[in-house]
Amino acid sequence: MSKPQVAIIGAGPTGLTSIKQCIADNLEPVCFEATSYTAGLWRYTEINEENNDPHSSCYNSVVINTSKEIMSFSDFPISRDWPYYLHNKLVAKYFDMYAEKFQLIPHIKFSTTVLNLTILPDKRWNVRYITKGEEETEQVFDYVMVCTGHHRYPRLPNYQGMDQFQGKQIHSHFYRVPSDFANKRVVIVGCGNSGMDISVELSGVASQVYVCTRRGTLPWILPRLLRGKPIDHHNSRFYTTWLPLFIKDYFTKRTVKTTIGPSPIPDLEPKTNPSNSHPTLKTNFYDCLSNGTIIVKPNIFRLNKDNSIEFIDKTKVENIDAIIYATGYKIEFPFLNSEVVNGGDEILKMFDEEYRENLVWLYKRMFPPKYPNIAFLGLVQLIGAIFPLSEMQARYVTSLITGHIPTHPPISKMYKEIQEHQASLQKRYYTSARHTIQGDYFQELDNLAKDLGCYPYPLQTIWKYGISMYWKILFGVPTAIQASLFIHHMKLKMCL
Repeated sequence: MSKPQVAIIGAGPTGLTSIKQCIADNLEPVCFEATSYTAGLWRYTEINEENNDPHSSCYNSVVINTSKEIMSFSDFPISRDWPYYLHNKLVAKYFDMYAEKFQLIPHIKFSTTVLNLTILPDKRWNVRYITKGEEETEQVFDYVMVCTGHHRYPRLPNYQGMDQFQGKQIHSHFYRVPSDFANKRVVIVGCGNSGMDISVELSGVASQVYVCTRRGTLPWILPRLLRGKPIDHHNSRFYTTWLPLFIKDYFTKRTVKTTIGPSPIPDLEPKTNPSNSHPTLKTNFYDCLSNGTIIVKPNIFRLNKDNSIEFIDKTKVENIDAIIYATGYKIEFPFLNSEVVNGGDEILKMFDEEYRENLVWLYKRMFPPKYPNIAFLGLVQLIGAIFPLSEMQARYVTSLITGHIPTHPPISKMYKEIQEHQASLQKRYYTSARHTIQGDYFQELDNLAKDLGCYPYPLQTIWKYGISMYWKILFGVPTAIQASLFIHHMKLKMCL
């Protein structure tokens, strides 16, 4: 009997761990990668004539916001000799080492673009693709795992006069090095991680940097280190899953107050609680704000032909050389009908215009209810590292394919689960296209682990490993290894 064939789209971190899991579960993976390299957005690439629309959004100075312990896959921990927070070159190197150790490269078709996915009457999928220098090809697969992520297609605002402004306008996706903006007057729209990062970097070379905050305030800015350790080391299972949000908000505010301090401009203090939005790690932003190398402005009203910009508070800045839009990404899959991901018009009309721009209507954050044998992995904006979740998602999908876990419930029950999840997001976060795929690290991991039979239940953990191990699980560093303690038990259970 031939092995089930699985098409994996994308050879970034999620695609790599999906290949590995398919091999482990005796499936036949074929990974389609549009570029000539692995590691996805973590592979820094120059922008030139041959690469004018890069897949990677990584600029030269990017350092990952999650510590090495938290971002590691469960069976391939990062060396203790490496720094807590990795530069993008080290992140890419880690994934190179992962691919080499588990011999994943032979399963990847590089420089291959998937053009179209079509579901067949027998519920398999026809994949039409083209490899550079070759003719279009079609191949039928039993299952498809989409691992292209959500940082590929820049999302731009719509301001008056954008077509008349004579200066340079780019999305942060195309930003690479600060020297391109030396001695320039630059406006950066957006104050998420990329906007903050780029603004601070440019403050040392540009003649003036303005940061435009579209909501009138700055986000919650957290330190990378707390008491000498990465801040995410303190997000234990007990803290994250047992404490209510209002207590966690209290501790977050206290951490900010005792480490970074308040904003030099009180009016820019965030008006929402820390749990109501995605936090930012950029502690030296306040230094630049206090010395005037960065000036914060409200949302843009209009761009003018003379390179001036008017803001909604009726102030104006002149002689602007460049605008960088750090305004996020559109969730798109050009090889698929959009209704596969967003649920179609009947679902979309239930939500506000901005929210439905990036609406994702997927059961367990992976499965479109009406389309069998396809899954979207890594399509979650975690407060925490995405790689352990991608690994768990891959394990879940391959277990589903091999019949080791039950099939999906009826469509009506899947719809109910999705509706409840979206309702919880809208209740917790302010309305924004970036908040349609928010998730919490432990909540997402544990929901899948319970279905897979590898959740570290207290009594089970104490019986097998002792009370000291459960104490570490509850209060220790929240690594992906926690989810692998019962993998052997899970596999044994599957074989019974």
